[in-house]
Amino acid sequence: MTSEKPSKWYRRVGGQVDSFETIIWFPHAGGAASPLIRQARLSPPETNLFVATLPGREARFAESIPESLDELVESLVDNLPKLERPPVLVGHSFGALLAYCVAKHCRANGLVVMAMSSPDHITRRDSIVHLDDRDFADQLDLRYGGVPKTLRENEEAMKLFLPTVRRDLALLESYESRPVEVIDVPITALAGTDDGRITAAKMLGWQAYTTAGFRLQMIAGDHFFPIGCFKQVLQIARQRFGTAS
Repeated sequence: MTSEKPSKWYRRVGGQVDSFETIIWFPHAGGAASPLIRQARLSPPETNLFVATLPGREARFAESIPESLDELVESLVDNLPKLERPPVLVGHSFGALLAYCVAKHCRANGLVVMAMSSPDHITRRDSIVHLDDRDFADQLDLRYGGVPKTLRENEEAMKLFLPTVRRDLALLESYESRPVEVIDVPITALAGTDDGRITAAKMLGWQAYTTAGFRLQMIAGDHFFPIGCFKQVLQIARQRFGTAS
């Protein structure tokens, strides 16, 4: 159960479940709550679930995205739902970095990182955030998929969509951590079988970031498998971290 107060930083997905366990999901760059809400309607979560709702999208579209990663993480930590037990943090791509950064500052029962190389692989060497909108959109689709041609050809839609993704990726690229900052939280890494950019080999690096146990598992799908495999991801989080009934 939670003693939550309404927060613009986290939105409950599905109804409140009679369970002490909670999963908090951090979306990919440019991601928002709507895709998870749609999945939850099809397959209601069996545990309490919140999704981080960042500025610059959906109900917070008019709000400015924080200038630094540290500022964003501080807000996410300060506004976490008030829970009776530490949550499981689940992060997809950019959200995996956010979940890890939050886990460094709060108690967590477990961390699930998906479609994201370990932080020591973060680099600006192949950055695309400086490209013009057309080239940026094309590179997003080439690297990660998930940007339909119809969307890329819609100039007005691109003007709404691209700035948020661009800013999120710039924040990701700004991450610097030397040496590795280890957390006493078990980590499960999930990699998509058809994700050509974020391979299982790249995700093995997360093992160095925990003193509490590590597992790597392949899931059928591309870079955006967490959306289509929503129910499976939640089941893995519950089973791995003692939240299964």
